[in-house]
Order: sequence, then structure tokens, then C-alpha cells
Amino acid sequence: MQAYIVWWVVSALLVGVELTSGTFYLLVYGAAAAVAGVVAWLGAGLVTQLLTAGVIAVLGTLALRHWKRTTDHPESTVQDMDIGQNVLVESWQAGRGHVKYRGAVWDAEAESVDVDSTRPLVIRAVKGNTLVLGNE
Repeated sequence: MQAYIVWWVVSALLVGVELTSGTFYLLVYGAAAAVAGVVAWLGAGLVTQLLTAGVIAVLGTLALRHWKRTTDHPESTVQDMDIGQNVLVESWQAGRGHVKYRGAVWDAEAESVDVDSTRPLVIRAVKGNTLVLGNE
């Protein structure tokens, strides 16, 4: 089998798997493999093919990481809307517990040891699915 066909098959597989993941990294690697396939089709040696794929993969990864860091993340603004909202304590023990907020029960933790669960609690931050709470 010709080397360019192998590169293009690898490229198609990477792009196909990318469709299920949504991270864009495999898309970059698939593009790198496709370009290496073009280089192979033009008659370049294996070392040139590998260098081409490697350079494009590294530069694409760096560009993608930079883009992801500089792109606005709307989920952070949604979480900011939760900050300052009151919650109802379902259960609380040793600075951790469960609270009712927006019609659901959430895991919660105290922002400091000074938080008194018998007083009204408000959301100070959101860490994943855990609400960080403090007193009003």
C-alpha cells in the first residue's frame, strides 16, 4: 500500500473520531496526517513526511491551546449569575453539605471555617457542581 494512502486513511480516522469528541485536537492531527499524505504523494521520503506531520501537529496544537485560552467561556458568566444567591440548607456537617438551589439539591462547601450554617447562606463561588457558600 502506498504511504500517501496510509496517511489519508489515518487522517480520515482521526477526523471521524474527532466528530465524537468535539475537542478539535484530533482535527488538527487529522489535518497534519492529510498534509503528510500530500507530501508523500508528491514523492517525499518518510523522514520528510514525519517531520511535516509533526511540525503541523505541534504548531496546530499550540495555536489551538492559545485560541482556547483567549476565547470567552460563556459558562463562567452563567456561574457568575449564581454568585450572591441565597440557598436553603438540606443537610450540613463539618463545613460540607447539601443545599437546595434552583429546584435541585447541590453539593456545597463552606468558603471558610467561620461559616455558620444556622444563618442564611449565599453562593460565593461555583467549583464544578459544588457551590462554595458564605454567610450574608
